[in-house]
Amino acid sequence: MSLVNQKAIQWIQSRAEEVFAQVDDSLFTMAEKAHQQDEQDQLFQAIRAIRVEHSSLVDSFCDGVEERFHHPRNDSPGEDAELDLRASSKGLSLVNNDDLEQQVAIRSMVANVRRDHAEPIAALSLRLDTLLPEKIYDENLPLGPAAICAAFADALDDVEISLRARMTVLKKFELQLANRLGELYEDCNSLLIEQGVLPHIQDPLRQRSRQPGGRAPMPGAPAAPVVGEQGVPGPGAQDMPAAGFAGGMPAGFAGQPGAAGYPAAGSVASYSGGPGLAPAGAGVPAMATPALLQQLGQFQMSIPAHTGATGQLVNVTELLQQSLIQSKQSASLHELDSEVIRLVDMLFSFMLEDRNLAEPIKVQLIRMQLPMLKLAVADKAFFSKGGHPARRLLNELADAAIGWQPGENYLNDPLYREVCTIVEEVLAKYDQDEQIFVRLLESFRQFSARERKRAEVMERRTVDEAQGTARVEASKARVAAVFDALTAERKLPKIVHEWLNRVWSSVLFRACLKDGTDSSAWRQHVLTARDLIWSVVAPMPESSVKMRRLLPVLKKRLEAGAQSLSLSPSDRQRLMGGLDMLYRERQKLGERVESERERRTRERLVQELRREADSIVSIPVEETTTAAVIEEQVPETQVLDESRELPAEQKALPEVEEIQQVVTEAASAKSEDLKPLPNDDNHWQQTYHLKDSWFLLRRAEKLPVRCRLAAIISDLDQFMFVNRQGAKVGVYSRLELAHALRNEELLPLEQGPLFERALEYVVGNCGESKIAISV
Repeated sequence: MSLVNQKAIQWIQSRAEEVFAQVDDSLFTMAEKAHQQDEQDQLFQAIRAIRVEHSSLVDSFCDGVEERFHHPRNDSPGEDAELDLRASSKGLSLVNNDDLEQQVAIRSMVANVRRDHAEPIAALSLRLDTLLPEKIYDENLPLGPAAICAAFADALDDVEISLRARMTVLKKFELQLANRLGELYEDCNSLLIEQGVLPHIQDPLRQRSRQPGGRAPMPGAPAAPVVGEQGVPGPGAQDMPAAGFAGGMPAGFAGQPGAAGYPAAGSVASYSGGPGLAPAGAGVPAMATPALLQQLGQFQMSIPAHTGATGQLVNVTELLQQSLIQSKQSASLHELDSEVIRLVDMLFSFMLEDRNLAEPIKVQLIRMQLPMLKLAVADKAFFSKGGHPARRLLNELADAAIGWQPGENYLNDPLYREVCTIVEEVLAKYDQDEQIFVRLLESFRQFSARERKRAEVMERRTVDEAQGTARVEASKARVAAVFDALTAERKLPKIVHEWLNRVWSSVLFRACLKDGTDSSAWRQHVLTARDLIWSVVAPMPESSVKMRRLLPVLKKRLEAGAQSLSLSPSDRQRLMGGLDMLYRERQKLGERVESERERRTRERLVQELRREADSIVSIPVEETTTAAVIEEQVPETQVLDESRELPAEQKALPEVEEIQQVVTEAASAKSEDLKPLPNDDNHWQQTYHLKDSWFLLRRAEKLPVRCRLAAIISDLDQFMFVNRQGAKVGVYSRLELAHALRNEELLPLEQGPLFERALEYVVGNCGESKIAISV
């Protein structure tokens, strides 16, 4: 084990030195060509930083690899990291843009190495599994591409350099180290074989597939059936012998025996000068573009119905190599053709990793790799033609399928069948005539319009139903808020409660639904309820004059409200009669209080006159008279106490404007179990900027669901999400939505055309290209 460790560290240290030697030259050349002073200063600063930290970087890198020998760990990005990586900076990004670019570059590196060297990695994993105490899989292999790339990235994080310089370092790392990891794996396997560690592994991929964690298919076995998100096999998953190749498909089709992944464009490992594809600069004539197009056409006609369970790319370089070997010829590729092959591979690698689309749809779209490659080889300006019909067709297919969810019987789904039909027609009929893309694009647009129209009808019904329900709930809440504000801490007569609960709540509810709370009708009905309550709690006789003016108008409004509800005449008569009786009692009570006050006023005057007279002549007062007065005052005092309409501590009735404010606040739905978020919280602010966005809804113990924000229900400040068919899948309040975004229960899907988003990925990761690219 120590021998493998020592050999690996020596190899890695040697390659790392080459990486930083080339980085220095590249950064200096870039600085000389920089047009802006700031950019030039950043590049020179990066050169100085790397020169100063050169030894520390190499040592830290080697220490990171060695540490993984002692403590193997899984450096492969998991599902959560993958979702974070793909979060769009235009939407609700959770990853810093600089970190995002670096992580995407590393992920691309790791994927390429795994495809290029699947067999030696599997063999090395099996052999180290017998030596190390922990279980070793491809994912936690100490010398695996993920471990080596992660160790290098960790070391590079300690150096403060600009993003462009960092990406240059990673590019040189890919060229000088990552792409040559096959040498390390072969050397380590040979060393272990010499030491007698599993010297007779006939087929490591077959052996790995029998162990837990094994992922590679067994060579010689049929291609794995295409499986959707529900695990249902796709059509055409059976074996298909390839036309144009003896004995079926040659190596190079992903998912087929012998596929070795996709090496760097224009390079062929271990070229020996015999038949096959030679690297550039080997002195072998370059393949003419018509000949290359003819070869690609043959490969296109031979693509199997499906390339794998989750969609895999075609290894064009390997296919060319095998075809040339079979014909005993040798050729190289023009530099521009190699660049085109590399760019198309990167485009479809991005599409393969795009979480916007369900796996069965991605499996179909990835099959358009060769037709797109033929277009780009024939027309090197293809990447700068934003309106090209082939690009528009791919974008339309992806856009229509963004919300598509594979069900149990997804093979018969109209959209899936239409996508399959279009892809098959492109593969079968496209040669040089681009009009096929125009015709298929128009046909698919007509299909999409019909599907969209059906979904819009369903969605409109769903939204209308939800908005109707929301308006009803909001209206109920607003009416309850009015009554709470008016009746708080007040004891009202039974007949008034009956008027409010049976009659006027319905009148207010209808006014709220029909006219809204800003209408004059609503305000008039609120004022009527307020006047009704005031008429039975106002102090008497102080309010007698106002009551005489109010009651005729109030009774008229109450009678009209009762009639609008179509109450029976007997009910209206009973309710109005009850009010009349109550008002008569209050009038009599007011008159008694007024009479009592007048009598007391007269008594006070008599007593004052007597006191004045007593000051001159003492006038005796009979006991019987005094006793009679006292005796008469007791019940009068009780009457006075009973006449108090409002306790001194009871607050006055609120004005209509105050009630309107309470009504506005009552319209907001509250989530009592969720922690409130500050106004400057990022996720809270994002809820104000969502428009017709697609999301991936993830719930515990349920399959993920693709859904779209269909409507914002303003009455309750709620957000309604529907699926592609227009059926409701969830309703969130603003606070619930903010927490769902924070907890990644709702993950935003990328916005924008698929091809253009893939081009953005290519532009950020391919470095300088001689092919014109326009996003």
